[in-house]
Amino acid sequence: MAEEPEAGPEMETEEGEEFGSCCTELREAMSGTEFEPLIVVGDDGVLYMSVGLIDIEGEEPGMVDHPVFFCPFCGTELQSREEVRQDGDTVN
Repeated sequence: MAEEPEAGPEMETEEGEEFGSCCTELREAMSGTEFEPLIVVGDDGVLYMSVGLIDIEGEEPGMVDHPVFFCPFCGTELQSREEVRQDGDTVN
């Protein structure tokens, strides 16, 4: 059985709760050491999931990220649209 990954400060919400504390599956998906995780906490403290690649002329493809509002594994609400909005930005 795999050991529980330790949460770092990059996995914490603004309220001090940890993203990934809802279930083992999300915690493991975020803590991949042998691969680049597709679910990460951005510099802005928002939890994002990579949903695709975009071709950028003259550069390597870039990742397209989207905020995650509910855990894709257990369905727990992780963050609200209001928490994700910053400086008047809208989230569709």
